[in-house]
Amino acid sequence: MSQFSGGKTLLLDARLGHKALPTTGGETFVFASVAGRDESSRAVAAPLNLGIVIDRSGSMKGQRIVNALAAATGTIDRMRDGDLVSVVSFDDSAQVVVPPTRISSSTRGSVVSAIQSIRLGGDTCISCGLDTAMNELMRAGDSRGITKMLLLSDGAANQGVRDVSGLRQIAGRMRDRGCNISTIGVDVDFDEKIMSAIATESNGRHHFVANASELTNVFNQEFDSLLATVAREAELEIELAPGVEPVQVFDRSHRRSGQRITVPFGTFSAKQEKTVLLKVRVSESLARSDNQPIARLRLAYEDAATGRFGREETQGALAARVSRSASLDDLDPFVAARLSRSLTATALTEANSLFERGFAEEARKRLTSQADEVGRVASRAKTAAPAAAKPVTAARPLADDFEQQLDAVRSAESSFGSAAVGGAAAAPAKREGKAQVRTNQANAQSFGF
Repeated sequence: MSQFSGGKTLLLDARLGHKALPTTGGETFVFASVAGRDESSRAVAAPLNLGIVIDRSGSMKGQRIVNALAAATGTIDRMRDGDLVSVVSFDDSAQVVVPPTRISSSTRGSVVSAIQSIRLGGDTCISCGLDTAMNELMRAGDSRGITKMLLLSDGAANQGVRDVSGLRQIAGRMRDRGCNISTIGVDVDFDEKIMSAIATESNGRHHFVANASELTNVFNQEFDSLLATVAREAELEIELAPGVEPVQVFDRSHRRSGQRITVPFGTFSAKQEKTVLLKVRVSESLARSDNQPIARLRLAYEDAATGRFGREETQGALAARVSRSASLDDLDPFVAARLSRSLTATALTEANSLFERGFAEEARKRLTSQADEVGRVASRAKTAAPAAAKPVTAARPLADDFEQQLDAVRSAESSFGSAAVGGAAAAPAKREGKAQVRTNQANAQSFGF
C-alpha cells in the first residue's frame, strides 16, 4: 500500500508521493510524519536536566542582559523540586555560573542569585558556551530525565569555533548524546545562519527575538514544551527496497548505510510534529504489479509518557502499483505541501543571501517567483486533497500549511521590495532589513522541521 499509519505514544504516518508508477520507473518521494499523541492527561512528567547558556559579551548591555537574566530566573521559578539545572555564561570564554544543581526549596534561591550575578565581558565564543554546558549536563546525567539546552546570544561568534560547519558538528555530537538545543537570537546583529544550524542539527527550535522584552515568552514556550515531553531518543529507519535509490533527504540530518536511511528525531512533546521527506529514484523496466515494494519504515523511541521509558516500535511497508498508464504528475497533496515547505525555506535563505549582498530587487523577485509557485501547488493540492488519506499526525489543515508559507514569503517580498525602492546598497545595513533576514531564517527552519 502507498500509505500507512499507526503507533501509540508517537504516531507515524508514512506515504509515497505517487500511488502508482509507470513501468519505466522514475522519481517519487517517501514522506514520513511523526507526532506526539496528546498524552497530557496521563503523562508522568519526567525529571528535567536543563542547561541554560547565556551570552554575556559586551554587546548584551542594557535591557538585553536584564531581560535575559529575568527570563532565566523565571524559568528557575517554574522548575519543579527534583529537576536539574546547569547555567553557563560566555564571552570569549565560558564560566560555570551554576553547576548541576537539583532544584529544591533550599537551592532555588541560590540558583536565582547566581544567575543575577552574571556580568558583561568581552567577545563572543559560542562554542565555548556549548562545550562547557554539555560537559555540565553530561556530568549531571539522569537516565530517567529529559535533557535540554537553551542557548541565547545577540552576536556573531568571533572566538573559538566560528564557522557554521564546525558549530553544526558540535550540535550533532550533543544530539547524539540525547540533548537538543533551542537557540534564541536577540535583536538583529546575531548570526542567524549559525544559530539556525545549531538548532536544526540538534532537533531544537530556533527563535528570533527582535525585542528583548519578548524573551520571557520564548523561555516559557520552551519550558512548556519540555514539561509536555512524551518520548525521547526517537529514530526513524527507512529501508529502501532493491532497485530504489535515495536521491535527496530534505532538511534533516541523517545517516546512510547501504539502502538504509536513519533519521534521528530525538525528543517529542505532546502534539509536536516532525517530518522527513526523501526523494527516491525507482529503477527502469518495472513489471506490472499491484504491489511493487518501495520502502519499509521503523520508528523506535523511549516512551516518556508513563515515566518508565520502555522501548516502543511502530513499523510498516510502502509499495506502489505499477502500470503502463501511470503518471508522475499526480503528487499526493500532503507530500506536495511538505515539498513546498522545503522549497519555500530554500527560497527564503536564497533571498537572504541576495539581500545581504546588496541585491534587494533580485531578492524580491526570487520571493515573488516562490509565492507564485506556492499558489499553483496549493491549488492542485486542494483539488486532490478530498481523495487522499489525511495524515493522523497533521499539525495543521492543508490549506493552513500553504497559507503559512505564503504569509512568510509575501511579508519578506514586501520588506525587501521596500528596501529596493529606498536604495539597495544601504538596505542590508538598516535595522528593518536585518530583522527581515532573521525572520526569514527562523521561518525557514520552522518549515523544515
